[in-house]
Amino acid sequence: MKIAFTVKRSVLLCSLAAALPNYSFAEENMLVSAAPIESADAPTRGYTAPSSKGATKTDRPLITSGQSVSVITRQQMEDQGALTVNDALNYTAGAFSNFAGAATRYDAVSLRGFHGGDVDNTFLDGLRLMSDAGSFNVLQVDPWFLERLDVIKGPSSALYGQTVPGGLVMDTSKSPLFSEQGHFRLLGGTNNTRGAAFDYTNAINDRLAFRLVGLTRSSDTQYQHTREEKYAISPSLLWQPSEDTSLLLRAYLEKDPSGGYHSSVPGEGSINGHNGYKLSNGFYDGDSALDQFKRNEQIYSLAFSHRFNDTWAFRSNASYSHSTVDVDQVYQTGWLSADSDLLSRYYSGSRSSLNAWAIDNQLEADFNTGELQHKMVLGAEYHQFTNDLRDAAGAANPLNARSGEAIGPQYNYDFSRSQRRYYQTGLYLQDEMKWDRWHLDLSGRYDRIVSQSEAYATGSKHRRQDDHLSGRAALLYAFDNGISPYLSYSQAITPQVLADANGDLLEPTSAEQYEAGVKYQPAGTQDLYTLAVYDLTQKNVGNRVIVGSYFEPAGKVHSQGIELEAHNQLTPRLSTIASYTLSRVRFKDSIDGNEGHTPILTPNNMANAWVHYKFDYGLSAGAGVRYIGKQWADNENTTRLPSVTLFDLSVRADLASINSNLKGAWLQLNANNLTDRKYVAACYTLNNCYWGVERSVVATFGYDF
Repeated sequence: MKIAFTVKRSVLLCSLAAALPNYSFAEENMLVSAAPIESADAPTRGYTAPSSKGATKTDRPLITSGQSVSVITRQQMEDQGALTVNDALNYTAGAFSNFAGAATRYDAVSLRGFHGGDVDNTFLDGLRLMSDAGSFNVLQVDPWFLERLDVIKGPSSALYGQTVPGGLVMDTSKSPLFSEQGHFRLLGGTNNTRGAAFDYTNAINDRLAFRLVGLTRSSDTQYQHTREEKYAISPSLLWQPSEDTSLLLRAYLEKDPSGGYHSSVPGEGSINGHNGYKLSNGFYDGDSALDQFKRNEQIYSLAFSHRFNDTWAFRSNASYSHSTVDVDQVYQTGWLSADSDLLSRYYSGSRSSLNAWAIDNQLEADFNTGELQHKMVLGAEYHQFTNDLRDAAGAANPLNARSGEAIGPQYNYDFSRSQRRYYQTGLYLQDEMKWDRWHLDLSGRYDRIVSQSEAYATGSKHRRQDDHLSGRAALLYAFDNGISPYLSYSQAITPQVLADANGDLLEPTSAEQYEAGVKYQPAGTQDLYTLAVYDLTQKNVGNRVIVGSYFEPAGKVHSQGIELEAHNQLTPRLSTIASYTLSRVRFKDSIDGNEGHTPILTPNNMANAWVHYKFDYGLSAGAGVRYIGKQWADNENTTRLPSVTLFDLSVRADLASINSNLKGAWLQLNANNLTDRKYVAACYTLNNCYWGVERSVVATFGYDF
């Protein structure tokens, strides 16, 4: 990234007089372009990143951040051929992004044993992606538009308000650069996957730069009678009149005429056989004449920053989102009887229109009190959405699983209107203190969270208001040899967006975590090795009942674990990523009979490794292995899913090695689940299991300039 700034004549003369003794300077001010800087806003390089803004909302080196943070770079996403955010998280410690299997309609990730209903742990450019977890209206951003992903582990409510205890995923969009860059992609692969993408950025003048990123992709998916189709474009404009002031305007527009498949199969018929057979991993339980998922989303955002002097600075991030979703879906709910080939089915339909606003204003002060350095941030944040819905639900005609034929006519459904509203107002204060090699972070936040719902047909209204205080403290010591041990304490609050069976909203969950860890960064490198040990407890937990879409109380969840991760550039040719996760998650003080049981979607351990090597003659290759340990298919812990090991492969050839006129052109082949392992990725209940992704092979032609 090139950054324009003004340098006074006296400073410039002192630095250049020796090199240019005969040159005369006539201008009082000169415009200079700086080299790329190693900051969280700069483009990432390779598989390592030196800093992050996710943990503290300030640009902070990872080696001195007293919290576990993982960064997925642009290069990692490219080399591994990530087509979804879930794909990009496959090699991250503490992250289980595989539990929806081959369903890609939503970005779903579980961190440290907790997932956010595809909503509460996904952020974009510092602000929450304003989705409604109580509906099908959930926003998604394609990874082609992202520069990096920061995975912030553990409770983060002290800065972000409503979050999931396990942490959050911060998507960071590509930004305009003051130098010309262009990227073009064509891809094709299994299941009739096809796509094209482009990315171009350049300076308009010394103060303005723009970027235009676009994509189209379609696939027949691994499931019968389903299709995915996506079109997206993102223009952005950066105005930077000086090194102290910048304004970035962005828009992200996505149209999904077909959102693919998001359903499940019974455990009996996938985990084990039913009547002597298993369902295929492309099994379709819906109604092809009725099913649809159409989504149109728009996100408009701005990021403004201004530094007044060496002490004071101001930042403001704001966004407006509008999303409409039309969905009709028929899905199975289990076998009619133990010896029957008929599946019971249910119908859900919705027409929703969501409008959302979010803003985060920050005032930063950098000052010293004696030998103690302070970076203090005072912030005020506001989020709001209104979602107008027309919903319908009810029983559907059964399906013969062997023949694929529906039994009897389809039902008729009446749509009813309702509205859901959500407000969150937060005030927070953070002080990052440094004395010698000691780093102490203290954060506190007050939130008022209001949820409202109204059913127009019945006139019933429900409202819940909660006021909550959250805190965080972290202490780290940075040794000269690159080792940084730390201790931290943090809290989280997560509202129950869905109501109970009576329509009343449950009390928000709260969580607290103790974490200890050590980080190591060898001198002169950006390599990072991390070890984190945590103890995390969530209170007032609610379990989701799939049929009926409501929550029921479940008590507490206690999560303990160890995470190890390494991102390094061992040689100029060799890059590696490795991670290991060991977790123990249990229900405590359970009121539903599951005391001591392990919740669903929590593998007992995970291990991942990826190696990428650049050979001679423009050839490079990457190989990865992913191990997902055993997990339970139900909260009652009656049936266990076996562990699974998956292999990935990437091979790339730069065409300039064949013909110099083809400079910038390349071909790449990615194969995921190389051995085509058939497995169940996860289950929500014994009636709702997701087949894992079958082998996918995608070839990409790229041109970079």
